[in-house]
Amino acid sequence: MQNISALTKTLIALSVGLGIAAATPSAKAASLVPQQEGEVQTNLGCLDPNQCINTTSLGYTVTSLDYDGAGGYGLSRLFVDSRSTSNTYEGQGLKVSFGTKDAGTNPALSEYWFRPVAIKESGNLPEGGQLEVGRFLFNFTKEMSEVSLDFFDVEDLGTAILLINGQSVSNLNVPAGKNNKIQSLTLHNVKSFEVQLGNAYSSKFKTGDGVDLKGNVVPKPVPEPGNILGLGALLVVSTFGLRQRKKTESLA
Repeated sequence: MQNISALTKTLIALSVGLGIAAATPSAKAASLVPQQEGEVQTNLGCLDPNQCINTTSLGYTVTSLDYDGAGGYGLSRLFVDSRSTSNTYEGQGLKVSFGTKDAGTNPALSEYWFRPVAIKESGNLPEGGQLEVGRFLFNFTKEMSEVSLDFFDVEDLGTAILLINGQSVSNLNVPAGKNNKIQSLTLHNVKSFEVQLGNAYSSKFKTGDGVDLKGNVVPKPVPEPGNILGLGALLVVSTFGLRQRKKTESLA
């Protein structure tokens, strides 16, 4: 078998490079937060089924997790809220009411934010349901190349990314900042992440430090088989053309 010429190798490399570029179109960023108010369906279900948001159609699920063991707080609920409206959610013996302004966290009126609601194991609601503290696992159907997260009103230590793809991380703590400040973290190659929002045992506040969350996700591009096949055919034609030319020159 004859060795492949340098020019043929160049064509192969060029075709492969073009194949990768054409087969991986740039993915668009999308909001992690559903653009509607309601309660996010987690492993706890929803207080009111008529105000329940199922995120599976958006490509991920949310699981509420315990963050202080037995006693103290139970699993937090997660809502999507805009401060431009007042909302009440009621069911399972609980009643959660959000006004256009509360004693704790107050993000921009026109934006949708994830808003956790801390609940004592006894069923009591600290701050009347307005203590934004909770631990949640976000699990994506497909891997995300990038997840950018915004944390609103982190005023004490405790808010952090705890796990990425099931692996513990120790350097993704959100530092304490000024009132109403937005702080951001960006994660890469994410299939799942676990996040702690707020600090229920903050010594700076009577009932804890509440934190809201929003962000964007960028899915990993999916190769397009048609593009790869088309460029592969181009490679074959190019190589065949070189062989025909070489044969013609040798007969001349």
